[in-house]
Amino acid sequence: MEKTVLVVDDIAPNRNLLRQTLEPRGYEVLLASNGLMALKVVERTQPDVILMDVNMPDMDGYEACRQLKSQADLATIPVIFITANDDPESLVRGFEAGGVDYIAKPFKEQEVLMRVETHVKIHMLTQALSDKNTELEAEVKRRKAAEDKANEANEAKSRFLSFISHEMRSPLNAIIGFSEELCDSLDQNGEQLEDAESIERSGKHLLGLINNLLDLSRIEAGKMPIHPEDFEPAELVRQLCHDAAPLVKAGDNQLVVESNGQVGTVHSDATKLKQVLLNLISNAGKFTKSGEIKVVLSRQGTDSVRIDVRDSGIGMSPDELGRLFQAYNQASRKTSKRYGGTGLGLVISRQYCRLLGGDLTATSQPGTGSVFTVTISTRATAGLAA
Repeated sequence: MEKTVLVVDDIAPNRNLLRQTLEPRGYEVLLASNGLMALKVVERTQPDVILMDVNMPDMDGYEACRQLKSQADLATIPVIFITANDDPESLVRGFEAGGVDYIAKPFKEQEVLMRVETHVKIHMLTQALSDKNTELEAEVKRRKAAEDKANEANEAKSRFLSFISHEMRSPLNAIIGFSEELCDSLDQNGEQLEDAESIERSGKHLLGLINNLLDLSRIEAGKMPIHPEDFEPAELVRQLCHDAAPLVKAGDNQLVVESNGQVGTVHSDATKLKQVLLNLISNAGKFTKSGEIKVVLSRQGTDSVRIDVRDSGIGMSPDELGRLFQAYNQASRKTSKRYGGTGLGLVISRQYCRLLGGDLTATSQPGTGSVFTVTISTRATAGLAA
């Protein structure tokens, strides 16, 4: 692209000499005989660099440069003074007016070309940088606006879910309580008992779904509290497996606990870890029949603890495994219809593990079972986890 140089000099031979020097090098040369004319030319066509004489009638080069630099859209155009006054005072006046360089008269052709080329390149780079900064500022504003909008949406969602949960929990707890009392008072073999138990199961399922939605909303909003305490994971797993034994035995499964060495004590949120493991053991029992569910604990160096929950159940295809930790995702239609589930339990479990400084991952083969691996940091941080 052809670059433009404005030559400002009240002496015509000087203007022509500079034009003859620059045009063969591919520059478009504009001419002005004084400062006033130079400002008018710049308003029409912004050059890439200006060669400005100092001593001119009507408006000298210093004043023309000052007026040019006072206009924001013109201030970045580099001005090189051409002057016979090379004393320090004159040079200082030129730089104070906004000049970037000077060429002493009588000028040499090679010096003019080198200085013009240098300042054209600097001007181009400066302009490109300015354009990029403008683009980045616009992108930052766009992203900030999108972030603010997303935060507002999350806040609205949290308020809505909190309101809905409050409005639904009270009647649900009443329904569950009345259905439990009804079950206790009915004939153990009657059809009415089956209906009452169905009401109780449905109520508890819906209550669990509401709690899951609230937990997921708090996690996404960065408002899920972490309450670390000192405890032994091995003892927590032992007690949990004892409590979860009926869930596992319902499918004629065997529950086994193993520990690879001393796991020791950790400082973490025991309640959240228990919720994660209960969900994994419950899932393993749901998808395994007449098999084995094994919980294996191990220490991973000094910083983390690993807990594997292995089952010999139906396993998962690569496609199902890829969608496993997506919110509201269930297994295949056939599997979800048979085994149920909301698709939230594993999502929340993984988020809990990450809040505790670890992760939840899975491996699986269809027909051979699955392995879910929990890792947590040995020292979790209290407070709200974002």
